Formats: sequence, structure tokens, C-alpha cells
Amino acid sequence: MIQKIVGMLFLLILNVSSFSTEDQHSRYRFLLAASSGRDTLRNLALWEDGRVTGDGKVFAYLKSKNPLVRLRAVEVIGRIQDESDVPYLLPMLKDADQRVVLEAIFALGQIGSQKALEPLIELSKDPRPEILIKVAEALGKIGGDEATAVLTELLRDFHSPVRRNATLALAKLQDPESIRPLLIALHDMDAGVIWSATYALREAPSNRVATGVLPLLNHENELVRAYAAQTLGNHKAKQVVSGLIDALDDNDWHVLVNSAAALGKIGHDKAVHPLGELARNHHSHHVRRAAVTAMGMIGSMKAKNYLLQAIIDKSPGVRLEAMRAIAKIFGDEASIFLQEGLKDGERLVRAAAIESIGIAKLEKRIDFLVEISRSDSDPMMRTAAVKALAHFGRDRIGSILIEKLSDKDWAVATEAVTALSEIEHEAAIAELIGTYKKQKERVEVNIRLEILRALRKFKADEAVLLFLEALEDSDGRVRTIAMDALQEMNVEIPEVKPNRFFYESEFTPSRGIRLSLPMGKKHAVITCKHGEIEVELFGDDAVQTVANFISLAKQGFFDGLTFHRVVPNFVIQGGCPRGDGWGDAGYYIRSEFSQHTFNQGYVGIAHDGKDTGGSQFFITHSPQRHLDGRYTIFGKVTKGMNVVDRIDQGDTFRVRILD
Repeated sequence: MIQKIVGMLFLLILNVSSFSTEDQHSRYRFLLAASSGRDTLRNLALWEDGRVTGDGKVFAYLKSKNPLVRLRAVEVIGRIQDESDVPYLLPMLKDADQRVVLEAIFALGQIGSQKALEPLIELSKDPRPEILIKVAEALGKIGGDEATAVLTELLRDFHSPVRRNATLALAKLQDPESIRPLLIALHDMDAGVIWSATYALREAPSNRVATGVLPLLNHENELVRAYAAQTLGNHKAKQVVSGLIDALDDNDWHVLVNSAAALGKIGHDKAVHPLGELARNHHSHHVRRAAVTAMGMIGSMKAKNYLLQAIIDKSPGVRLEAMRAIAKIFGDEASIFLQEGLKDGERLVRAAAIESIGIAKLEKRIDFLVEISRSDSDPMMRTAAVKALAHFGRDRIGSILIEKLSDKDWAVATEAVTALSEIEHEAAIAELIGTYKKQKERVEVNIRLEILRALRKFKADEAVLLFLEALEDSDGRVRTIAMDALQEMNVEIPEVKPNRFFYESEFTPSRGIRLSLPMGKKHAVITCKHGEIEVELFGDDAVQTVANFISLAKQGFFDGLTFHRVVPNFVIQGGCPRGDGWGDAGYYIRSEFSQHTFNQGYVGIAHDGKDTGGSQFFITHSPQRHLDGRYTIFGKVTKGMNVVDRIDQGDTFRVRILD
């Protein structure tokens, strides 16, 4: 099944089967110049795509005299992410070529096996900062007390990039033993270490964090100030409210967004008027939106006039957040204002207004929501209506949601499953099981996944047989949920086939001729009403992803699509042909995780689990290092970050490939 799904993609991709001048910037250019080299790269691409080892042939390449072949073989093994391959990677930690060593460290971190812990700890004694940076990242993924101890020691390293990555690794571990050294790191001379330590402390269970972080709201570095605000908001310490209100005068919009969000989390109504003025007057729609969202979280009627102005803001993102905030605060009085939202010219705002009827619990509008869920021609509106209905009791809307399991649009049906789970409508168990068995198409796996999650939540005995059958499903996400459910229900589980069994049984060698070969750096321009964004594409590090992006762009697939998702100071996301985040190009592509990190302006592939990406991509507003190794990075913005920052939810765009 998987080879059919992924295989559709490469019928569209340009086959790079011969050497050309386009390869000149590729690190693999000398391999590409010879037929034997191209065959080697094609074999490795095939095994990576199939998530197989080629009956062990990939391991032979680890002994190649050519370091680039060894490098690529290690990369392939790391992307397969099978723990049984760890013994083949460990010797590569002593490779003569540092590039191979770095890739081996990264691969071991991605696999996350405890078997790699001791060798990596030994490697932490290496004097080379490049090695120590990758060791820190890997230890953060593997975890354990020994990893924490080594990372804490690396906080004392002379090289600031090493200290920076050690703090980010400790952020993943969230070990209470690391709190004290991280608090000390707040006084580091390097701003990168300080903001990383601040970020790492965001969930630390200690009253000392707020005291240590509060002064950083006045730091000269904007990233430090932004992460300080975020961490203070996570800790919800009332004593920092005045400091965060003062931070609303900052001249950096990232800091303002995080400060507003922090005040919303803390929930003190002292912040309402400063937030309201920000929502009314600031030039950045991201800041206005964050302020409106925060006022909705605070929930005070003091925000009324500010929110009434926000529903006519020129920004769709601000207006849709205003709808939600009004619904939370106004209660029954929200009806008249939400009615205006239903007339908005933007689909996203209209959908938010529909959903907000449920947030406000306007019971008099239930019939209206039911009618929308049944009759509206736009699936986005039907989905919003289903979400809204979930806010009412199961006695009122349980039967309606069961009816929506048969909606002709799979996204609406999936949302109906989610709603039935949220209202804990266990009377729907039989219908959920029946619906699961009907879903056979690729996109319908989302319905099956959500049904399994609901049945797992219900701990339904009637679903045990279904869970057992799901252990044989070709989709690893299905198998994982089923396994977890059976374990929670204390059901005896038969011997389970490993992931490699499924990959090998579906492997098709003939697919290799359709796979692209490394192409070096490529370049694209994303154009919208705010200007142009120039992007460098990583054609060596995310080969198939870049080939897919280029193919779609040349077909005009992206032209006229929207940035359907904008999260201030996080990402802008586009590439959904439906415009609601549920769509793709009709196939999946494999994830290509690499050593690149999500700094500001990096371009990644959105997905719903490993190897489920396609056409949707995102660009980061600021460093988002928690995404590293979890999402494919296939490019970075080289010019036009100011354009990225101006993009609003619903803005359209097109993509042009330059070479």
C-alpha cells in the first residue's frame, strides 16, 4: 500500500539520471559525474525511500573508501530509524572523516537507543566543538541521568555553541537536576546561551525560575527578552505581571507577542487595558492578534470595547481571534457580534464565527449549527459547525455527531469522531467501529486514527478485536495507537511484527528509477501581496522533498493557495489546496530529517507523523529548535524575512523556481 501511495509522487518528479551543470554545486558532484557513482546514490535513495537496508547491502557502503558514500549510507540508516541498526553505526563514530562522524552522531540521536549512550558519553571528551555540539543534541534525544550529567558538564565548555546546544538538549530532558546549572547559565556572556537556557527553563518545576528570568525582560538581545517573556508566562507567577506589562512597550514584535501571550496565561485583569491599547494601535497584526487572544484568555468584560473594535480590524487573523475572545467573555451577548462574523468576506473568519457559537454555548443556535453541518457546501464551514456542536452536552447533539460520521468529506467525518470523543459519547462505540471498517482510502487513515484514539479513551471492550487487527495495519501510526490501547486495557498481545517487516514486504525495487539524485542548492521565490521571499533549497540534504517542491511549483500547484495557518512568532504555513489545513497533493513523501536546525526563516514540511508530508510547508518566525529532527528542513529564507513577518492568515501566494 505504501509504495502505491508514495509512488504516485515520483511520476511527477523530474528524473535526475544524468550529470549536468546543475550538479556542480552538489557535495556529491564527483559521484554524479560517473555512472557507478550515480548507481550508488540511486541505490541509497531507493533503500531510504523504502525504509529498508537492501538485504543488508547498505551496510557494505559503510566500508566504502569514498567518505561521501559512507556519509550518505549513514544518513540513510539514520532516516530508517531502526534500533537494530545501531551496531552498524557505532563504529562510524571513529570514522576518519569528521562529516561521517557528525552524521553518525545525529543518526544515533534520531534512533534514540540507550545502546548508543556509553559511546556518545565517551565521545563527549573529544576536544572538537563540532563533535560536542552533535553529542549534546543526541544525548538530549536519548535521555537518562547519565546524559543529564554530561550535558551539565558541557555547560562549562569554552565554546559558546557547545554551551548553547547543551542547554537546548537539557530542555528536552526536563530533569529537575538541571535547574540549578541552567539558572547559572542565565548569566552566561553569550546571548545565545542565555536565551537557550531561558527556553530550557520554561517548564522547570521551581519557584526560582521566575526570579531568575524576570530581569532578562530588559536584556539587550531581543531573543533573550522574547524567551524570557515566554518562560514567565509558562510559570504563571503573579509577581511578574508588572514586568510583563512594561515589556509591552518593547520595540520588537516578537517580544510583544510573547509578552502578550504570557499575560494571557497568567490571567490578571490588570493587563487588560495595556493589552487593549496594543490591540487597538500596534502596526503589526501579529501583535494585535496576540493581544486579542490574551484578553480572551483573561476573560474580563473590561476588554469589551477593545474586542468590539477588533472584530472590524483589517487583519483576518485579528478578526477571527476576536470572534473567539468575544465568545469566551460575552456569553449570550456574543450572538449579535458573531452574526457579523458570519458575514465576513474571509472564509477563515466565517468558520471562526461558526465555531465561536459553540464556545459561547449559545443553545438557541444549535439548530443553526446542525443545519450548517448538514447543508453548507463548504467543508470548512461544516467542520466548524461540528467543532461548535462539541461544546454542547451529548444528550443534545450525540446523534447529530454520529450522523456526521457519514459526511461525504473525510475531514468533517474526522472532526465528528473528535467531537464524540470530547463529549465522551460511549453510545457511539458501535458506530465508530463500523465507520472504521469502511475507511479504505489514503486520506481516510485520519478517520481511522481518530477512531482508534476515541476507542482507546473509552477503553471499549468491544474494540479489542479491532485493536488486534490494527496491529497488522500497514500504517505505523495505526499500529502504535492499537498497541498502546491494548497495553492500557491489559490485553494479552500476540507477537507483533517489527516495522521493518512491513517496509520490506511493500518494497518495490523498480521505484529507484523515479527517485531524484542530489542536486545541490536550488532557489525559489515565493510571491505574495507584501513582496517576494527568496528561498535557498537544500537539494543535497532533502533531495526528494526539494524535487517534490520544485515539481509542484512548476505545475503551478501552489499558485493562488493561501497561508491558511499563521501563529504569531511561530510559523506561517501554506500549501493546502483545501485552504483549511486538511489537504495535500494526493500523496505522501518520506521525511528527510537532517542536521539542519530550525532557526529563524527556515522552511520545513508539515506532516501528521513521520513520512506523511506532501505539499504543506511552513516558515519559522523565530528559532523553533524543539522541531529539530522531527520535521524535514528543506530550505531557508535568504531574502525577504520582512515579507514573511507581514504575511497574514488567508494571504495568497505563488512559487517560482529560479534554477
